[in-house]
Amino acid sequence: MNNIIDLYQFRRHKKIKKVLRFIALIAISIILIMFIYILLVIDTHHPSEFPSYIEPKP
Repeated sequence: MNNIIDLYQFRRHKKIKKVLRFIALIAISIILIMFIYILLVIDTHHPSEFPSYIEPKP
């Protein structure tokens, strides 16, 4: 009987590990996609003029 309980717990741990790995993969991919998106937005939307605090005073 003790053997069966151990087997069941082992299987449950395997499932939990699979789920955690899946969640980790999703999180990493979302972070990468957001990072690439931010880089693209910064690259495509350069300000046409410098902000006023950078302009030299006459």
